[in-house]
Amino acid sequence: MEAKSSSSKKMCPSYLGKTGAQLFGVLGKDGKVNFITPLTVTEEFIELNKGKDNLEQRFRFTGKCVEKGCSQWNNEESKCSLSKRVQNRETKKVQELSFCPIRSHCRWFFQDGENACYSCNEVTRNMEEMLLNI
Repeated sequence: MEAKSSSSKKMCPSYLGKTGAQLFGVLGKDGKVNFITPLTVTEEFIELNKGKDNLEQRFRFTGKCVEKGCSQWNNEESKCSLSKRVQNRETKKVQELSFCPIRSHCRWFFQDGENACYSCNEVTRNMEEMLLNI
């Protein structure tokens, strides 16, 4: 499978858990993200899931990639810099594509093809701070 060639309407796979975002993954007991058919995040969902951990430590969200409006955007390369940081982590990467409900619109897949997918189910947004320090 190859990455799509159009950059319009790309979705960020590391979005904030907020009203209007799309929930597309739930962290399992094994530490891996289990992807689901996206559900729109409501105020009620946010209230029900308030707790000791941030939403982003337990769930994966997606929303519109804001490109230059995001601190992860690399203006020189016109792409998200976080995707390569995720790929460069020392993890047990899978070598086959699993179900992903946002792949056809995913910013990371658009940029980096299948390589962006192999570690994706090990990513939660709270890892972003760690990845920025690499």
